[in-house]
Amino acid sequence: MRGAPLYNSQHKNISGSRGRLETPALVLDADAFEANATRLAALAQARGIGLRPHAKSHKCAAIARRQLDLGAYGIACAKPGELLALFEAGIERLMLTAPLFHPAKIDRLADAAANGADLLVVIDRPDLVAAYGSAARRAGATIKVLLDCDTGLGRTGVDTGEAAIALARAVVGEEGLSYGGLQAYAGHVQHIHDFAERRWANDVANGRLARIIDALTVEGLSPAIVSGGGTGSHLLDLNAGLLTELQVGSYIFMDEGYQPVDFDSTGDAVFQTSLFVAVTVVAHSAAGAAITDAGSKSFAVDGPQPRAFLDGKEIGRIVWVGDEFGRLIPNDGVAVPPAGTLLECTVPHCDPTLNLHDYVHVVRGDVLEDLWPIEARGRAD
Repeated sequence: MRGAPLYNSQHKNISGSRGRLETPALVLDADAFEANATRLAALAQARGIGLRPHAKSHKCAAIARRQLDLGAYGIACAKPGELLALFEAGIERLMLTAPLFHPAKIDRLADAAANGADLLVVIDRPDLVAAYGSAARRAGATIKVLLDCDTGLGRTGVDTGEAAIALARAVVGEEGLSYGGLQAYAGHVQHIHDFAERRWANDVANGRLARIIDALTVEGLSPAIVSGGGTGSHLLDLNAGLLTELQVGSYIFMDEGYQPVDFDSTGDAVFQTSLFVAVTVVAHSAAGAAITDAGSKSFAVDGPQPRAFLDGKEIGRIVWVGDEFGRLIPNDGVAVPPAGTLLECTVPHCDPTLNLHDYVHVVRGDVLEDLWPIEARGRAD
């Protein structure tokens, strides 16, 4: 991890420092972040369902610690490298949500379990059961295992009760492993904008999951853990009561990909936008357009165009004009800002945007409070 940006780190806790950041800079509004994290933690607690927030969205130990402080069961991770980076940063309750193959990765996870990680992994096939069991025995560890179930995403996992029963029996019979239950991530549901359509799709996914649970229960293999869901389906899953925990991720940030999602049928915002990239107008095109200092090296571009804000007021959108540059398309009646103007822009997709930055600049009001390292940035291994 490279050192913190020197200029910005020297201006912490100084009035107005938010508006004087050296850019591009990833910015987290602490008040909005805290409101989002606290809201869902309280809602889940009231419904008796746990949270296992997904670090693929933030990759940051400081954020993971806050989620754990609010009562999260643990932190979910998409890749072994991501998980191990957070473990090295002091996060112990960790789950790997994807199956894998390479024996070196499995050995590293088993070693982490032997050295204090409270590890939870998923499996989708018999050879992975054997591989995890062998690695656990060599490391002198016990690894808890969830069966990965496909309820419509079409990516990984078993999709029948018979296959789940066979896998569960293999886990139970494998020394070094502990059968914990199921994972069923309905990723195909999360970004459906219309509430009724999303509810229908989630009901279909839950119906598939319920049949697998019933089949396991008949065989004496009832799952203690049923993990899944996400930001887009969190209210539906809280009401359905089928999952025991939710793998929410983007709720703390609210990127442009989630802005159109009607979470509760009212069309009102449920979570606040907390994540931005601060950019500076560095030039003007021959046609007079404002050019900023951040392009696809600072924003993931697999989502809607960012909205640009000046002093908290939305003034337009950013379009890409290169890896290092953006162009402001101002709203009607908005004057083109001069060179040196600092804008804050929403992000198209939070997960890969975090992966482009080493630090998140934590702000409250107009003050830069802290810089948090993104320890798992780039850990796609």
